[in-house]
Amino acid sequence: MFKKVFLIDKVNIQHETPEAVLGVVFSQGEDGYIIAECPQLPGCMSQGKTRDEARKNIVDAMEAVITVRLAHLLAEAASRRVKCVGSPEKECFRVKGPELVSV
Repeated sequence: MFKKVFLIDKVNIQHETPEAVLGVVFSQGEDGYIIAECPQLPGCMSQGKTRDEARKNIVDAMEAVITVRLAHLLAEAASRRVKCVGSPEKECFRVKGPELVSV
């Protein structure tokens, strides 16, 4: 878990960001290409002529899948919009896109 600490109006707010490790399975295709698949993201597959190319392509595919799923989640949440401006009882936060980091 990553822990971020914010200082807002002299109040210490701690927020833990969940961290997930996504696995990738590489296998040899019948056509000689290397196939890469992320089992935790159903349907997320790619390929490449080399393992390095397959790795780059699967990272791109994983980022795309996560971005699309996040967009769907945010679109659903936006349909239940809450007005934040001018209300001392509410805060709003902007969500930015996912970032994949090799572990």
